[in-house]
Amino acid sequence: MTDISRRSLAMGAGLLACGLAVGARSQQMPPQVAIAVPVPKATPKPLILNPEKVKGLSADLLRNHHDKDYADAVKTLNAVGEELARLDFSAVPPEKLGKLKRDEQAAQNSTVLHEIYFDGLAEAPTQPAGLLAQALSRDFGSLDRWKAEFVGIGKSLASGTGWVILAYAPRDKRLVNSRAENDSMAPAGAVPLLAMDMYDHAYAADYGTDTAKYIDAFMLAIKWTNAERLYREAMRV
Repeated sequence: MTDISRRSLAMGAGLLACGLAVGARSQQMPPQVAIAVPVPKATPKPLILNPEKVKGLSADLLRNHHDKDYADAVKTLNAVGEELARLDFSAVPPEKLGKLKRDEQAAQNSTVLHEIYFDGLAEAPTQPAGLLAQALSRDFGSLDRWKAEFVGIGKSLASGTGWVILAYAPRDKRLVNSRAENDSMAPAGAVPLLAMDMYDHAYAADYGTDTAKYIDAFMLAIKWTNAERLYREAMRV
């Protein structure tokens, strides 16, 4: 046998031994599993207003809305977050991941908008003041013109779903009214200041299908000091 043949044989044997060793080690390694990551827990905010004193919206309606519908959104957000934390994203079917992310976005939006909704209700009527009042006149022409658009958007959501949102857009440095047909929609890049819930759980117990009366009641119950506080914070974004 020539030296070349001996060297080729030795190299082949070495490669074979190396392959066998790698194969043996791979058989000993446990299968890859998803790494659980810590997930922040959302906690329902307490109802800070006295529901007995909000004109136009009954105490039972407000309590049920807060304790059931809002609390359910928080529970869903936490449950979806825990499930996502356990997933191996390289192995999960895209359809399952897509559904979970859709549910996460809807629960996140619902949680945040509900908190703004309840924080934005007053026990006594107030009017916009300070910087927010100036901004409403600047960006909508007048308070009455802002109100007409906000109310009109609410009436366009007569099917028992959706939100009307007054928000500040930091990119454009202006206020905007947005129409969200469901919990998955929200103005991109904008900071919500005031949210009117148009889902039937927000009004049906008091007004049935008469959304116009509910909208009138909501407009008289706005806590403008909360919206102005959020506006001042948003301007620093």
